[in-house]
Amino acid sequence: MSGGGWVWAALMGALAIAYLTGMRRDGMTGSKMVKIAAIWVGIILGAYILVSWLTGMD
Repeated sequence: MSGGGWVWAALMGALAIAYLTGMRRDGMTGSKMVKIAAIWVGIILGAYILVSWLTGMD
């Protein structure tokens, strides 16, 4: 993975962690957290694939 790919993954990972931390503070636990985490992984992976396809980033 190129440097841009690592930066993208780190940024999206930090965003997901911040979001999930906020959800935990609101009282969400258990299987809902796992489902939201899976959705975030799908969104991040889909966005990465779309951006890499559009820009030619590898």
